[in-house]
Amino acid sequence: MKVYAIRDASIDKERDLAWLLYYDKERAFHIEICDDVDEWDAPLILSSFVKRGKRALDPYWSRIWVEQRIVPPDRQNLGMILKENGLQEYDEYRLLVLADGRCAQDECFIKPLRAGSLPLELTGRLNMTLSGVLSKPDHTLLFFRDGPVMRLSDPALSECALCEPFCSSESLLARRLKLYRKRLTELTLQPGGHGITLGEDCYLSADALREHSEATYVTTGDFISFIQQELIDTASAAELLRCTRQNIQDLVRRGKLRPVLTLKNNFLFLKGEIDRTNM
Repeated sequence: MKVYAIRDASIDKERDLAWLLYYDKERAFHIEICDDVDEWDAPLILSSFVKRGKRALDPYWSRIWVEQRIVPPDRQNLGMILKENGLQEYDEYRLLVLADGRCAQDECFIKPLRAGSLPLELTGRLNMTLSGVLSKPDHTLLFFRDGPVMRLSDPALSECALCEPFCSSESLLARRLKLYRKRLTELTLQPGGHGITLGEDCYLSADALREHSEATYVTTGDFISFIQQELIDTASAAELLRCTRQNIQDLVRRGKLRPVLTLKNNFLFLKGEIDRTNM
């Protein structure tokens, strides 16, 4: 995970308006808007979310914000532009960073933040995301990083999805209503645990899921299933982070990776912990 502050030079070069998170393995973007930012200070696209009382963008609009600030993939002289910037292929993240997130539409830019010095507000939000999801035939168990395990039923899923529309388009809503009737086993945890997706175009945030689910006790069988699904060893962690076992040991030593269990020659991690690692 890489973290950048989104700032506006026309307002205050040192003030964070939002934070952009990038998950390298999935090449996924996520934007969180600061609590003290109103719709007049918020950059384009972000302001519409603030106006609706939302402080986080879904995956679609997070990527749209990024795409509006980089060279489009259908640019006529794209090959020359990539070569001039030392790129062998089209990479949204590297193009964004090379330009510091600047574009002609406004005076916004991005500023990298170190993993050990993230704002407390952002750290608090990250601690309330999902660490794992366990799908059952008639319900889903949601594991949150700050401790609670919540039970989400089919009716609660529909209510949650309807209260957080992804788009006002009637055709899209109609398609999503069909998706809600499908089994919960089709849920997919998003990078960083910021929410889940159902099908291809239905996204539900961690906050909405927490609001519409209920606390529950975890059975031994559920716990075993969760461990089998979410627990990985040192070798698997190294493969996910594309590094060596020695790098994993160094990350643990520096406190950048937190194992759930330390064995003689091995560590065990939750997959969600690997997602949050900032190399």
